[in-house]
Amino acid sequence: MQLKKLISYICFLSFIFVKVNFAADTLTVMTYNIQGMKPGTDPATRILKIIEKLKIFNPDIIGLQEINEFLNGTKNQGKQIADSLSVYFNIPYYFYQQATHLSWDNKFRESIGIISKYPVLKSGFKQLVNGIFPRKAVWNYIDTPVGMVNMFNTHLSYNSGSVRNQQVLQIIDYVKEIENQNPGVATILTGDFNDAPAATSVRYLTETNSDTFYISTFTEANPGKSGATVPASSPSSKIDYVFYKNIGQLEVLKSLVIMGSPYDGVYYCSDHRAVLTEFTGNVTDVALMEYDEIPKKIKLYQNYPNPFNPSTTIKYSLQDPQVVSLIVYNMLGSKIATLVSAYQHAGSYTVEFDGSNLSSGVYMYKLQVGENFKIRKMILSK
Repeated sequence: MQLKKLISYICFLSFIFVKVNFAADTLTVMTYNIQGMKPGTDPATRILKIIEKLKIFNPDIIGLQEINEFLNGTKNQGKQIADSLSVYFNIPYYFYQQATHLSWDNKFRESIGIISKYPVLKSGFKQLVNGIFPRKAVWNYIDTPVGMVNMFNTHLSYNSGSVRNQQVLQIIDYVKEIENQNPGVATILTGDFNDAPAATSVRYLTETNSDTFYISTFTEANPGKSGATVPASSPSSKIDYVFYKNIGQLEVLKSLVIMGSPYDGVYYCSDHRAVLTEFTGNVTDVALMEYDEIPKKIKLYQNYPNPFNPSTTIKYSLQDPQVVSLIVYNMLGSKIATLVSAYQHAGSYTVEFDGSNLSSGVYMYKLQVGENFKIRKMILSK
């Protein structure tokens, strides 16, 4: 009996070790328009408050928009953030930027940039078609714990929808060019797109009928929620995004809209809120599935077949009796179908989903059990 207990204890320790080991293989990405040095907003205080909050959220990679510096090159806000985080966490932070135009009555130089706590092996940029101001997309090839990542960041024109459409198409081509030369586990695109999810520019990314289109991480993690980011004091529009390409190597653990509290009860760090997304490699769930000593509350399996046409089977299991909902959403977060809404006993269940009336594309299915939920993607290919 003692030997059996010892073996069980060793197995339990093995589970804990594996769980901790794989939990380290995550990647947290943030996008934030920091409002530069806009006169009348006390930018010197704002940047310090931004840094204080970044120390708490501790993102691995940050796509920054509206980075300002004085015309003589001093007081660069992006460099100030990177240097402060380097000192605080005692690790080197890499900062890459490209200047775009002069801002705020030509008193400051504005840039777009990327900050990374992981090594940047290559970098570059793409000049985009001009609106009122010149715009760019910047790129870093980053060696992260989940593998090599192609990280892109941009800030689109605010005054012209047709210009934004052209800029997105340029970015799509630029990403393809970079990916062909620099393979990675994922492509991530952040930025201030100055357009809502239903706008043409964003739909160029999110409605591509293939398994390599871009997914809004906030929408995937929070189906049906708006994720509005502007204005910071009372957000009503979503224009800031963390997108990733659905190449099967990463999964979204969570995605949040943050930086929404005034730092002194009145004033905000920026006129935008930020989006923070945590990714994990698919290997995490596979590793934990091999151990049964600490069973999960719920399990949601990948649909089969996938891709499918026109129907597919979704399987899930419950550890305890619960009220269950299983809902299908499109990638804009709109509800497509409710497959289950009922109290169910512990056990395994299968549900058929028929996509006969839907167009080809990627859809999400969300299993909600009490406060716990799981989300997976499926591809309808007609």
